[in-house]
Amino acid sequence: MKRRDFMKLSVGLGTTMATTLAMASRTHAQTKTIFKASDVQPPGYPTVAATENLGKKLEAATNGRLSIQMFPSMQLGGEKETIEQTQIGAIQLLRVSAGTIGPIVDEINSTIPSDRSNRLKTSRA
Repeated sequence: MKRRDFMKLSVGLGTTMATTLAMASRTHAQTKTIFKASDVQPPGYPTVAATENLGKKLEAATNGRLSIQMFPSMQLGGEKETIEQTQIGAIQLLRVSAGTIGPIVDEINSTIPSDRSNRLKTSRA
């Protein structure tokens, strides 16, 4: 193969690859992503309503490309079960109490004072 033929072939393959990648990225950018959210509280509860409003704003801001599907009232399980589902990626947004997630996320425990009576005494002095 002559150098000139090799260069023509390389340019042709490069153009084909660039076109394919551009089409793939355009297709990927148009796919809709739905984030699954869970809460143990019933519909209308402030945290559930806030998550639903977040979903509406997210969908409007991204022209429908991103949205949130809310599952209130323990539809996906209790706090323990939904934490486990979140750990494996089945749930993307989760609202749970600090007491339930504390044993799993050590940073939560360090933000909660363990001796409240001692804190009260020092803050009043």
